[in-house]
Amino acid sequence: MAELILTVDIGTSSCKVCVFNREGEILFSTKRDYPTFSPQPGFAEQNPIEIYKNIKQAIREAVDSFSASSFSALGFDTMLHSSLLVDGEGNPLYPLLNWMDTRSAQEVEDMRNEYRQYGFYKQSAAPLHTIFNPPRVRWFKKNMPELWRKTQKMVTIKDWILWNITGVLSCDFSTASATGLLDLRKVSWSKDILNWLQLSEDHLPPLCPPENVVPLKEGDFSADTGLMPGLPVVWGGGDGPFANLGEGAFREKEMVVTVGSSGAVRMCQLAPVFDPQERGWCYYLADGVWVGGGAINNGGIVYSWMRDLLGKGAEDFELDIHRERPLFLPFLTGERSPNWKANARGILFGLSYFHDFASLMQAAFEGVAFRVRSIYDMLCEIMGRPERVILSGGFAQTEKGKRVICDVLGRKVEVSNLPSASARGAFLVSLKALGEVKRLMEIPDAFFPRNPVLEPIAEHALFYDQLYELYWEVYRRNVDLFERFVALKLA
Repeated sequence: MAELILTVDIGTSSCKVCVFNREGEILFSTKRDYPTFSPQPGFAEQNPIEIYKNIKQAIREAVDSFSASSFSALGFDTMLHSSLLVDGEGNPLYPLLNWMDTRSAQEVEDMRNEYRQYGFYKQSAAPLHTIFNPPRVRWFKKNMPELWRKTQKMVTIKDWILWNITGVLSCDFSTASATGLLDLRKVSWSKDILNWLQLSEDHLPPLCPPENVVPLKEGDFSADTGLMPGLPVVWGGGDGPFANLGEGAFREKEMVVTVGSSGAVRMCQLAPVFDPQERGWCYYLADGVWVGGGAINNGGIVYSWMRDLLGKGAEDFELDIHRERPLFLPFLTGERSPNWKANARGILFGLSYFHDFASLMQAAFEGVAFRVRSIYDMLCEIMGRPERVILSGGFAQTEKGKRVICDVLGRKVEVSNLPSASARGAFLVSLKALGEVKRLMEIPDAFFPRNPVLEPIAEHALFYDQLYELYWEVYRRNVDLFERFVALKLA
Protein backbone atom coordinates (compact mmCIF):
# COMPACT_ATOMS: atom_id res chain seq x y z
CA MET A 1 0.00 0.00 0.00
CA ALA A 2 1.27 3.50 -0.87
CA GLU A 3 1.98 5.06 2.53
CA LEU A 4 4.82 7.50 1.84
CA ILE A 5 4.77 11.10 0.66
CA LEU A 6 7.60 12.53 -1.41
CA THR A 7 8.36 16.27 -1.20
CA VAL A 8 10.56 18.54 -3.29
CA ASP A 9 11.91 21.79 -1.84
CA ILE A 10 13.16 23.98 -4.72
CA GLY A 11 15.68 26.23 -2.99
CA THR A 12 17.91 29.02 -4.25
CA SER A 13 21.17 27.07 -4.12
CA SER A 14 19.90 23.49 -3.98
CA CYS A 15 16.88 21.24 -4.17
CA LYS A 16 16.04 18.93 -1.31
CA VAL A 17 13.94 15.79 -1.64
CA CYS A 18 12.43 14.19 1.47
CA VAL A 19 10.37 11.08 2.11
CA PHE A 20 7.78 11.27 4.92
CA ASN A 21 5.72 8.56 6.50
CA ARG A 22 2.13 9.29 7.55
CA GLU A 23 3.27 10.29 11.06
CA GLY A 24 5.39 13.08 9.63
CA GLU A 25 8.76 11.44 10.21
CA ILE A 26 11.47 12.01 7.60
CA LEU A 27 12.64 8.59 6.47
CA PHE A 28 14.96 9.83 3.76
CA SER A 29 16.51 13.11 2.63
CA THR A 30 18.90 14.08 -0.13
CA LYS A 31 19.84 17.29 -1.93
CA ARG A 32 21.53 18.51 -5.09
CA ASP A 33 23.33 21.84 -5.48
CA TYR A 34 23.19 24.19 -8.45
CA PRO A 35 24.86 27.57 -9.02
CA THR A 36 23.76 31.16 -9.48
CA PHE A 37 25.61 33.14 -12.15
CA SER A 38 26.23 36.87 -12.24
CA PRO A 39 27.36 37.82 -15.77
CA GLN A 40 26.96 41.52 -14.93
CA PRO A 41 26.74 43.50 -11.67
CA GLY A 42 23.26 43.08 -10.19
CA PHE A 43 22.42 40.02 -12.29
CA ALA A 44 21.55 36.74 -10.55
CA GLU A 45 20.69 34.03 -13.05
CA GLN A 46 20.17 30.27 -12.96
CA ASN A 47 19.70 27.53 -15.53
CA PRO A 48 16.16 26.12 -15.12
CA ILE A 49 17.06 23.00 -17.08
CA GLU A 50 19.90 22.31 -14.64
CA ILE A 51 17.51 22.72 -11.70
CA TYR A 52 15.04 20.33 -13.36
CA LYS A 53 17.79 17.77 -13.97
CA ASN A 54 18.94 17.94 -10.33
CA ILE A 55 15.38 17.46 -9.06
CA LYS A 56 15.04 14.35 -11.21
CA GLN A 57 18.32 12.94 -9.90
CA ALA A 58 17.37 13.56 -6.27
CA ILE A 59 13.95 11.95 -6.70
CA ARG A 60 15.54 8.97 -8.45
CA GLU A 61 17.72 8.43 -5.40
CA ALA A 62 14.65 8.47 -3.17
CA VAL A 63 12.71 6.07 -5.41
CA ASP A 64 15.66 3.67 -5.54
CA SER A 65 15.77 3.68 -1.73
CA PHE A 66 12.12 2.58 -1.48
CA SER A 67 9.93 1.69 -4.45
CA ALA A 68 7.75 3.67 -6.82
CA SER A 69 4.62 1.97 -5.48
CA SER A 70 5.41 3.23 -1.95
CA PHE A 71 4.45 6.82 -2.75
CA SER A 72 0.94 8.23 -2.56
CA ALA A 73 1.78 11.83 -3.54
CA LEU A 74 4.51 14.19 -4.71
CA GLY A 75 4.33 17.62 -3.03
CA PHE A 76 6.28 20.81 -3.71
CA ASP A 77 7.47 24.01 -2.10
CA THR A 78 9.64 26.62 -3.79
CA MET A 79 11.89 29.60 -3.39
CA LEU A 80 9.93 32.79 -3.93
CA HIS A 81 10.62 35.68 -6.34
CA SER A 82 11.81 33.63 -9.33
CA SER A 83 10.98 34.82 -12.86
CA LEU A 84 11.28 32.84 -16.09
CA LEU A 85 10.36 33.92 -19.62
CA VAL A 86 9.15 31.11 -21.87
CA ASP A 87 7.67 30.65 -25.36
CA GLY A 88 4.31 29.09 -26.11
CA GLU A 89 5.72 25.57 -25.79
CA GLY A 90 7.25 26.29 -22.39
CA ASN A 91 10.83 26.55 -23.66
CA PRO A 92 12.94 28.99 -21.61
CA LEU A 93 13.96 32.06 -23.59
CA TYR A 94 16.30 33.48 -20.94
CA PRO A 95 17.91 32.30 -17.69
CA LEU A 96 15.85 32.21 -14.49
CA LEU A 97 16.05 35.33 -12.30
CA ASN A 98 16.07 34.64 -8.56
CA TRP A 99 15.56 36.92 -5.55
CA MET A 100 19.18 38.12 -5.60
CA ASP A 101 18.74 39.80 -8.99
CA THR A 102 18.80 43.61 -8.63
CA ARG A 103 19.14 44.65 -12.28
CA SER A 104 15.84 46.54 -12.10
CA ALA A 105 16.96 48.93 -9.33
CA GLN A 106 16.66 51.97 -11.62
CA GLU A 107 13.18 50.87 -12.68
CA VAL A 108 12.20 50.76 -9.01
CA GLU A 109 13.23 54.39 -8.61
CA ASP A 110 11.52 55.42 -11.85
CA MET A 111 8.26 53.67 -10.87
CA ARG A 112 8.15 54.61 -7.19
CA ASN A 113 5.98 57.75 -7.32
CA GLU A 114 3.30 56.22 -9.56
CA TYR A 115 3.26 52.98 -7.57
CA ARG A 116 2.47 54.95 -4.42
CA GLN A 117 0.13 57.35 -6.16
CA TYR A 118 -2.01 54.50 -7.50
CA GLY A 119 -2.00 52.70 -4.15
CA PHE A 120 -0.83 49.37 -5.54
CA TYR A 121 0.59 48.26 -2.19
CA LYS A 122 -3.00 48.22 -0.88
CA GLN A 123 -3.71 45.45 -3.39
CA SER A 124 -0.52 43.41 -3.46
CA ALA A 125 1.05 44.07 -0.01
CA ALA A 126 4.34 44.09 -1.93
CA PRO A 127 6.65 47.08 -1.52
CA LEU A 128 8.17 48.16 -4.82
CA HIS A 129 11.49 46.30 -5.00
CA THR A 130 13.71 44.37 -7.41
CA ILE A 131 12.55 40.99 -6.02
CA PHE A 132 9.03 41.55 -7.36
CA ASN A 133 7.84 41.30 -10.96
CA PRO A 134 6.62 44.87 -11.76
CA PRO A 135 10.12 46.40 -12.10
CA ARG A 136 11.41 43.23 -13.80
CA VAL A 137 8.69 43.50 -16.46
CA ARG A 138 9.67 47.13 -17.08
CA TRP A 139 13.37 46.18 -17.26
CA PHE A 140 12.82 43.49 -19.90
CA LYS A 141 10.53 45.72 -21.97
CA LYS A 142 13.11 48.52 -21.90
CA ASN A 143 16.35 46.58 -22.24
CA MET A 144 15.35 43.44 -24.19
CA PRO A 145 12.29 44.42 -26.25
CA GLU A 146 12.93 41.75 -28.89
CA LEU A 147 13.07 39.04 -26.24
CA TRP A 148 9.92 40.38 -24.60
CA ARG A 149 8.05 40.24 -27.89
CA LYS A 150 8.88 36.54 -28.15
CA THR A 151 7.76 35.86 -24.57
CA GLN A 152 4.42 34.08 -24.24
CA LYS A 153 4.47 33.50 -20.47
CA MET A 154 6.23 34.83 -17.38
CA VAL A 155 6.29 32.01 -14.83
CA THR A 156 8.09 30.92 -11.66
CA ILE A 157 10.48 27.98 -11.48
CA LYS A 158 7.85 25.78 -9.80
CA ASP A 159 5.20 26.68 -12.38
CA TRP A 160 7.59 25.63 -15.12
CA ILE A 161 8.65 22.36 -13.49
CA LEU A 162 5.06 21.32 -12.73
CA TRP A 163 4.08 22.25 -16.28
CA ASN A 164 6.77 19.86 -17.51
CA ILE A 165 5.74 16.96 -15.29
CA THR A 166 1.94 17.25 -15.45
CA GLY A 167 1.23 19.09 -18.69
CA VAL A 168 -0.77 21.67 -16.71
CA LEU A 169 0.36 25.29 -16.35
CA SER A 170 -0.83 26.92 -13.13
CA CYS A 171 0.58 29.12 -10.35
CA ASP A 172 -0.60 28.52 -6.80
CA PHE A 173 -1.90 31.41 -4.70
CA SER A 174 1.04 31.17 -2.29
CA THR A 175 3.75 31.52 -4.93
CA ALA A 176 1.70 34.11 -6.84
CA SER A 177 1.34 36.28 -3.73
CA ALA A 178 5.12 36.85 -3.81
CA THR A 179 5.20 38.16 -7.40
CA GLY A 180 3.84 41.61 -6.60
CA LEU A 181 1.07 41.03 -9.16
CA LEU A 182 -1.65 39.46 -7.01
CA ASP A 183 -4.65 41.30 -5.59
CA LEU A 184 -4.68 39.70 -2.14
CA ARG A 185 -8.27 40.58 -1.25
CA LYS A 186 -9.64 39.13 -4.47
CA VAL A 187 -6.99 36.37 -4.68
CA SER A 188 -6.64 37.04 -8.40
CA TRP A 189 -4.13 38.73 -10.67
CA SER A 190 -4.45 42.47 -10.15
CA LYS A 191 -6.07 44.00 -13.21
CA ASP A 192 -4.95 47.47 -12.10
CA ILE A 193 -1.27 46.53 -11.79
CA LEU A 194 -1.33 44.55 -15.04
CA ASN A 195 -2.93 47.47 -16.91
CA TRP A 196 -0.31 49.82 -15.48
CA LEU A 197 2.46 47.52 -16.72
CA GLN A 198 0.66 46.95 -20.04
CA LEU A 199 0.90 43.26 -19.21
CA SER A 200 -1.81 40.91 -20.40
CA GLU A 201 -3.19 38.32 -18.00
CA ASP A 202 -2.46 35.83 -20.80
CA HIS A 203 1.23 36.40 -20.03
CA LEU A 204 0.69 34.81 -16.62
CA PRO A 205 -0.37 31.30 -15.59
CA PRO A 206 -3.90 30.57 -14.37
CA LEU A 207 -4.17 30.50 -10.57
CA CYS A 208 -4.94 27.57 -8.26
CA PRO A 209 -4.90 26.77 -4.51
CA PRO A 210 -1.76 25.16 -3.01
CA GLU A 211 -3.84 22.00 -2.44
CA ASN A 212 -4.40 21.62 -6.20
CA VAL A 213 -3.74 18.04 -7.38
CA VAL A 214 -2.94 16.89 -10.93
CA PRO A 215 -1.74 13.41 -11.95
CA LEU A 216 1.87 12.93 -13.03
CA LYS A 217 2.02 12.48 -16.79
CA GLU A 218 3.99 9.87 -18.65
CA GLY A 219 7.20 11.35 -20.05
CA ASP A 220 10.86 12.04 -19.35
CA PHE A 221 10.21 12.91 -15.69
CA SER A 222 8.42 9.67 -14.84
CA ALA A 223 10.93 7.66 -16.86
CA ASP A 224 14.02 9.31 -15.33
CA THR A 225 12.75 9.28 -11.72
CA GLY A 226 10.99 5.92 -11.75
CA LEU A 227 7.77 7.47 -10.42
CA MET A 228 4.54 6.00 -11.73
CA PRO A 229 2.39 8.06 -14.13
CA GLY A 230 -0.86 9.01 -12.42
CA LEU A 231 0.82 9.73 -9.07
CA PRO A 232 -0.98 12.72 -7.46
CA VAL A 233 1.16 15.87 -7.75
CA VAL A 234 0.33 18.50 -5.10
CA TRP A 235 1.02 22.06 -6.27
CA GLY A 236 2.23 23.37 -2.91
CA GLY A 237 3.53 26.90 -2.39
CA GLY A 238 6.24 29.23 -1.13
CA ASP A 239 9.03 27.95 1.09
CA GLY A 240 8.74 30.80 3.62
CA PRO A 241 5.02 30.43 4.40
CA PHE A 242 5.37 26.64 4.29
CA ALA A 243 8.18 26.85 6.86
CA ASN A 244 5.72 28.41 9.34
CA LEU A 245 3.36 25.51 8.74
CA GLY A 246 6.14 22.96 9.10
CA GLU A 247 7.23 24.50 12.41
CA GLY A 248 3.66 24.37 13.73
CA ALA A 249 3.52 28.19 13.92
CA PHE A 250 0.61 28.86 11.57
CA ARG A 251 -1.92 30.14 14.09
CA GLU A 252 -2.28 33.79 15.05
CA LYS A 253 0.37 35.26 17.39
CA GLU A 254 2.92 32.58 16.42
CA MET A 255 6.16 33.79 14.84
CA VAL A 256 9.04 32.10 13.05
CA VAL A 257 12.44 33.78 12.75
CA THR A 258 14.45 32.05 10.04
CA VAL A 259 18.07 33.02 9.49
CA GLY A 260 20.12 31.03 7.03
CA SER A 261 22.14 32.76 4.32
CA SER A 262 19.41 35.41 4.23
CA GLY A 263 16.56 35.63 6.70
CA ALA A 264 12.90 36.36 7.34
CA VAL A 265 10.52 37.00 10.22
CA ARG A 266 6.96 35.75 9.66
CA MET A 267 3.70 35.66 11.59
CA CYS A 268 0.31 34.26 10.54
CA GLN A 269 -3.16 35.77 10.41
CA LEU A 270 -6.53 34.68 9.01
CA ALA A 271 -6.74 37.69 6.68
CA PRO A 272 -4.27 39.54 4.44
CA VAL A 273 -1.81 41.76 6.33
CA PHE A 274 -1.18 45.33 5.12
CA ASP A 275 1.32 47.70 6.73
CA PRO A 276 0.15 51.35 6.63
CA GLN A 277 3.81 52.36 6.21
CA GLU A 278 4.39 49.77 3.43
CA ARG A 279 7.42 48.20 5.12
CA GLY A 280 6.30 44.57 5.23
CA TRP A 281 4.87 42.05 2.80
CA CYS A 282 2.10 39.47 2.99
CA TYR A 283 2.06 36.05 1.33
CA TYR A 284 -0.53 33.30 1.28
CA LEU A 285 0.06 29.96 2.98
CA ALA A 286 -3.02 27.76 2.40
CA ASP A 287 -6.53 27.16 3.74
CA GLY A 288 -7.23 30.84 4.46
CA VAL A 289 -3.98 31.44 6.38
CA TRP A 290 -1.88 34.49 5.45
CA VAL A 291 1.68 35.27 6.48
CA GLY A 292 2.81 38.80 7.26
CA GLY A 293 6.52 39.40 7.40
CA GLY A 294 9.73 40.98 6.30
CA ALA A 295 13.00 39.66 4.93
CA ILE A 296 16.69 40.46 5.21
CA ASN A 297 19.26 39.88 2.49
CA ASN A 298 22.11 39.75 4.98
CA GLY A 299 21.93 36.81 7.39
CA GLY A 300 24.48 34.04 7.58
CA ILE A 301 26.30 35.43 4.55
CA VAL A 302 27.55 38.26 6.81
CA TYR A 303 29.11 35.75 9.19
CA SER A 304 30.64 33.66 6.38
CA TRP A 305 31.95 36.78 4.62
CA MET A 306 33.64 38.02 7.77
CA ARG A 307 35.01 34.55 8.57
CA ASP A 308 36.46 34.13 5.09
CA LEU A 309 37.94 37.62 5.19
CA LEU A 310 39.67 37.05 8.53
CA GLY A 311 40.86 33.56 7.63
CA LYS A 312 41.79 30.56 9.73
CA GLY A 313 40.83 30.71 13.39
CA ALA A 314 38.18 33.41 12.99
CA GLU A 315 35.49 31.11 14.39
CA ASP A 316 37.47 30.39 17.55
CA PHE A 317 36.06 33.01 19.90
CA GLU A 318 33.51 33.35 22.69
CA LEU A 319 30.77 35.96 22.89
CA ASP A 320 31.55 38.64 25.48
CA ILE A 321 29.05 41.41 26.12
CA HIS A 322 31.88 43.59 27.54
CA ARG A 323 34.29 43.11 24.61
CA GLU A 324 35.46 46.26 22.84
CA ARG A 325 34.07 46.08 19.33
CA PRO A 326 32.58 48.15 16.51
CA LEU A 327 28.93 48.41 15.57
CA PHE A 328 28.21 46.68 12.26
CA LEU A 329 25.40 47.69 9.91
CA PRO A 330 25.60 44.59 7.69
CA PHE A 331 24.03 45.78 4.42
CA LEU A 332 26.47 43.83 2.26
CA THR A 333 23.82 43.11 -0.40
CA GLY A 334 21.48 46.05 0.17
CA GLU A 335 18.40 46.18 2.38
CA ARG A 336 14.94 44.69 2.06
CA SER A 337 12.58 45.15 5.03
CA PRO A 338 11.82 47.48 6.65
CA ASN A 339 13.22 50.34 4.52
CA TRP A 340 13.76 48.62 1.15
CA LYS A 341 16.99 50.42 0.25
CA ALA A 342 18.58 48.32 -2.50
CA ASN A 343 21.63 50.62 -2.49
CA ALA A 344 22.26 50.42 1.27
CA ARG A 345 25.84 49.37 2.06
CA GLY A 346 27.64 48.02 5.11
CA ILE A 347 29.08 50.25 7.80
CA LEU A 348 31.60 49.35 10.51
CA PHE A 349 31.04 52.17 13.00
CA GLY A 350 33.56 52.89 15.74
CA LEU A 351 36.32 50.71 14.30
CA SER A 352 39.50 50.89 16.37
CA TYR A 353 43.15 49.92 15.92
CA PHE A 354 42.76 47.75 19.02
CA HIS A 355 39.89 45.66 17.69
CA ASP A 356 40.78 42.07 16.77
CA PHE A 357 39.11 39.23 14.85
CA ALA A 358 36.89 38.39 17.82
CA SER A 359 35.66 42.01 17.90
CA LEU A 360 34.72 41.87 14.23
CA MET A 361 33.15 38.43 14.41
CA GLN A 362 30.97 39.37 17.38
CA ALA A 363 29.96 42.59 15.61
CA ALA A 364 28.86 40.48 12.62
CA PHE A 365 26.61 38.29 14.79
CA GLU A 366 25.10 41.33 16.48
CA GLY A 367 24.58 43.17 13.18
CA VAL A 368 22.52 40.27 11.83
CA ALA A 369 20.51 40.13 15.07
CA PHE A 370 19.75 43.85 14.85
CA ARG A 371 18.41 43.32 11.33
CA VAL A 372 16.13 40.60 12.70
CA ARG A 373 14.93 42.87 15.48
CA SER A 374 14.05 45.65 13.04
CA ILE A 375 11.53 43.31 11.40
CA TYR A 376 10.38 41.81 14.71
CA ASP A 377 9.54 45.30 15.99
CA MET A 378 7.75 46.16 12.75
CA LEU A 379 5.54 43.04 12.94
CA CYS A 380 4.75 43.64 16.61
CA GLU A 381 3.54 47.10 15.61
CA ILE A 382 1.39 45.77 12.73
CA MET A 383 0.15 42.42 14.06
CA GLY A 384 0.70 42.54 17.83
CA ARG A 385 3.31 40.91 20.04
CA PRO A 386 3.68 37.18 19.33
CA GLU A 387 2.97 34.62 22.03
CA ARG A 388 5.55 32.20 20.57
CA VAL A 389 8.79 32.85 18.69
CA ILE A 390 10.60 29.95 17.01
CA LEU A 391 14.18 30.32 15.74
CA SER A 392 15.08 28.28 12.67
CA GLY A 393 17.71 28.22 9.94
CA GLY A 394 21.39 27.33 10.01
CA PHE A 395 22.63 30.64 11.42
CA ALA A 396 19.89 31.03 14.04
CA GLN A 397 20.44 27.50 15.33
CA THR A 398 24.17 27.90 16.03
CA GLU A 399 25.15 28.42 19.66
CA LYS A 400 26.30 32.01 19.11
CA GLY A 401 23.54 32.89 16.65
CA LYS A 402 20.63 31.80 18.82
CA ARG A 403 22.13 33.41 21.94
CA VAL A 404 22.64 36.80 20.29
CA ILE A 405 19.21 36.82 18.59
CA CYS A 406 17.49 35.82 21.84
CA ASP A 407 19.26 38.56 23.82
CA VAL A 408 18.75 41.23 21.15
CA LEU A 409 15.01 40.42 21.01
CA GLY A 410 14.97 40.33 24.80
CA ARG A 411 12.43 37.54 24.98
CA LYS A 412 12.07 33.79 25.40
CA VAL A 413 12.42 31.85 22.15
CA GLU A 414 12.08 28.25 21.04
CA VAL A 415 14.90 26.74 18.99
CA SER A 416 13.74 24.48 16.18
CA ASN A 417 15.29 21.08 15.68
CA LEU A 418 13.62 20.46 12.31
CA PRO A 419 16.00 19.74 9.43
CA SER A 420 13.56 21.04 6.80
CA ALA A 421 10.50 22.97 7.94
CA SER A 422 9.46 23.93 4.39
CA ALA A 423 9.47 20.29 3.30
CA ARG A 424 7.35 19.42 6.32
CA GLY A 425 4.94 22.16 5.24
CA ALA A 426 4.74 20.59 1.78
CA PHE A 427 4.04 17.23 3.43
CA LEU A 428 1.21 18.66 5.54
CA VAL A 429 -0.41 20.43 2.58
CA SER A 430 -0.16 17.13 0.69
CA LEU A 431 -2.07 15.41 3.50
CA LYS A 432 -4.79 18.03 3.17
CA ALA A 433 -4.82 17.69 -0.62
CA LEU A 434 -5.29 13.93 -0.24
CA GLY A 435 -8.24 14.51 2.09
CA GLU A 436 -6.54 13.08 5.17
CA VAL A 437 -6.73 16.42 6.97
CA LYS A 438 -9.80 18.63 6.45
CA ARG A 439 -8.33 21.87 7.80
CA LEU A 440 -4.81 22.94 8.69
CA MET A 441 -6.05 23.96 12.12
CA GLU A 442 -7.04 20.33 12.75
CA ILE A 443 -3.50 18.96 12.30
CA PRO A 444 -2.65 17.06 15.51
CA ASP A 445 0.01 18.55 17.79
CA ALA A 446 1.85 15.24 17.56
CA PHE A 447 3.13 16.31 14.15
CA PHE A 448 5.12 19.11 15.79
CA PRO A 449 7.86 18.17 18.26
CA ARG A 450 8.45 20.28 21.34
CA ASN A 451 11.35 22.70 20.94
CA PRO A 452 13.99 23.52 23.57
CA VAL A 453 13.47 26.98 25.09
CA LEU A 454 16.12 29.69 25.41
CA GLU A 455 15.73 32.58 27.87
CA PRO A 456 17.38 35.99 27.37
CA ILE A 457 20.12 37.10 29.74
CA ALA A 458 18.75 40.24 31.40
CA GLU A 459 22.05 42.15 31.46
CA HIS A 460 22.63 41.43 27.79
CA ALA A 461 19.10 42.44 26.79
CA LEU A 462 19.39 45.81 28.55
CA PHE A 463 22.72 46.57 26.90
CA TYR A 464 21.46 45.53 23.48
CA ASP A 465 18.48 47.89 23.83
CA GLN A 466 20.98 50.77 24.08
CA LEU A 467 23.19 49.51 21.26
CA TYR A 468 20.16 48.96 19.05
CA GLU A 469 19.10 52.61 19.50
CA LEU A 470 22.59 53.65 18.39
CA TYR A 471 22.38 51.26 15.44
CA TRP A 472 19.26 53.06 14.20
CA GLU A 473 20.79 56.48 14.78
CA VAL A 474 23.84 55.55 12.66
CA TYR A 475 21.49 54.25 9.96
CA ARG A 476 19.31 57.37 9.92
CA ARG A 477 22.31 59.70 9.66
CA ASN A 478 23.83 57.77 6.76
CA VAL A 479 20.84 56.57 4.74
CA ASP A 480 20.89 59.54 2.36
CA LEU A 481 24.59 58.96 1.63
CA PHE A 482 24.15 55.44 0.24
CA GLU A 483 22.90 56.67 -3.16
CA ARG A 484 25.81 59.09 -3.52
CA PHE A 485 28.30 56.37 -2.68
CA VAL A 486 26.80 53.87 -5.11
CA ALA A 487 26.83 56.53 -7.84
CA LEU A 488 30.64 56.54 -7.59
CA LYS A 489 30.53 52.86 -8.66
CA LEU A 490 32.75 51.75 -5.81
CA ALA A 491 30.24 49.13 -4.59
